[in-house]
Amino acid sequence: MTANIDARADESATERQDAGRREVFQYAIRRFGVYLFTLWAAITVAFFIFRLVPGDPMNILLGNLTRAEGRQRDAAAEEAIIAHYREIFGMDDPLPLQYVNYLRKAVLGGLDLGPSFVEYPAQTKDLVFRRMPWTLGIFTTSVFLAWLIGTGLGALIGWMQRHGLSQLAVILSTLLQITPQYLVALGLIIYAGYTLRILPAGGPYARHLQPEWSWEFISSLIQHAILPMLSNMIVIGAGFTLGMRALMISVLGEDYLTFARAKGLSPFTVLKDYAFRNALIPQVTGLAIIIGATLNGTFIIEILFQYPGLGTLFVQAMGLRDFNTMQAIVLFSIFAVLTLTLIVDLALPLLDPRIRRVA
Repeated sequence: MTANIDARADESATERQDAGRREVFQYAIRRFGVYLFTLWAAITVAFFIFRLVPGDPMNILLGNLTRAEGRQRDAAAEEAIIAHYREIFGMDDPLPLQYVNYLRKAVLGGLDLGPSFVEYPAQTKDLVFRRMPWTLGIFTTSVFLAWLIGTGLGALIGWMQRHGLSQLAVILSTLLQITPQYLVALGLIIYAGYTLRILPAGGPYARHLQPEWSWEFISSLIQHAILPMLSNMIVIGAGFTLGMRALMISVLGEDYLTFARAKGLSPFTVLKDYAFRNALIPQVTGLAIIIGATLNGTFIIEILFQYPGLGTLFVQAMGLRDFNTMQAIVLFSIFAVLTLTLIVDLALPLLDPRIRRVA
């Protein structure tokens, strides 16, 4: 009799495990399907938006060639040059064919959208991949640190909500959250870079250095990256701080916290194992939401700090109406944001199994 009961219990446990795996698999498939559809839609919108930008890039390219050579050409020669470049860039093809080629190059070619106007005949893929590490270095490090610091600080000021320092932290965080990132960047440049001269105000590294694996170059690289990262971290971290504080306050009155205190657990244990863990799930979701806005803000910060990332390259490409390079940068941004969001979505069921049942 006992053996039969144990066997049925084991079968029931196995069935629950199988059902749980199916739920996780179905959740992942749904999220991945949404990811692919959103990626295709965003890529398509980017294609047609850039075709609506005023100005003919061929005329701009021809003007640059004329200024570089210092002489004027006759009309026939200019028409021949424009026709040659239009053929190279595929601008004479019908719009549906341009769209098909665009999708093929974007998906199968790895952002190989053809030659760039900025550094012709260099390929757009080479330009983007050359600038990508600078942007990703600032972006990922600043977002990760802002999330860690903001989440920890928000949990503390939420737990100590009636303390004077907690209320002061809320006021400061609110002011910083509504401040545009570029204003924070300008303030850091003026105050820390030029007034106090404690950190470099621009550039990726000291001008007299060349990229190499040496401590002098690495230390210069880190020093030049501090202010750009702080420009992101201050604003984003303030938002995470306020968000985590609100989440902590929302769980402080729950019955399971009262029960934990009644068991005689220490306040630190109640904070760490009960309040913090239950408030953490929405904070992870907030990380996925903030990624897109943070990447756009990083582009602006790169321009202000003269950082050789994708933001600076985009401004250069925009001045020349370089559709290929601008599209490659936008596609990379779309892919990076959606992929990071997908990773966060797939990680949520690991943190809270209830999510996959309601997703």
